[in-house]
Amino acid sequence: MERVRRWWARWWAGLRRGETRPIVGLVATAAIVVLLIAAAVVLPARSERPPAAVSSGPPTLEPTPAAATVPAEGTPFRLITPGPTIPAGHWRWRGQVLDQDGKPLAGVCVHIGPGDCRFNSIRTDDEGRWVIDFPQTPGPGLVYEFHFIKEGYQRVDETITTTGPGELNIRMVRS
Repeated sequence: MERVRRWWARWWAGLRRGETRPIVGLVATAAIVVLLIAAAVVLPARSERPPAAVSSGPPTLEPTPAAATVPAEGTPFRLITPGPTIPAGHWRWRGQVLDQDGKPLAGVCVHIGPGDCRFNSIRTDDEGRWVIDFPQTPGPGLVYEFHFIKEGYQRVDETITTTGPGELNIRMVRS
């Protein structure tokens, strides 16, 4: 007990002399105590969770991407259009991609701008359709570079200027 009293006296004397070491020690001790209390509360709460259900087969949920984007390459996907109502201040562009025989091409990447197709690039649905809403622009409109890409087909590049809603149908040829 005498040892604690001497430590306390030295700590208090240092604080009165303006030393910062006693304050840093107090703050560090308080932080450690808070972390220990948080760990004591959080860890038991995690262990009380029921175990996750084990499935014997593949998941049956369908992806629900926003607009017409696919969540990842190779994921089963149906086109979910942005909706029947076009957002205020936007123009809707849509189109269909067909092969050289006039059959719809599903899974075509509709890529806009520089770079390559990404996991969040727009893809065509089973009927080869795609949809995108562009912000309206005052004046002459904005120019967009469209790239239609599908393995086994020649890439198609088109340039459009958004001066209003529009449609862009594409025919792709096997490579």
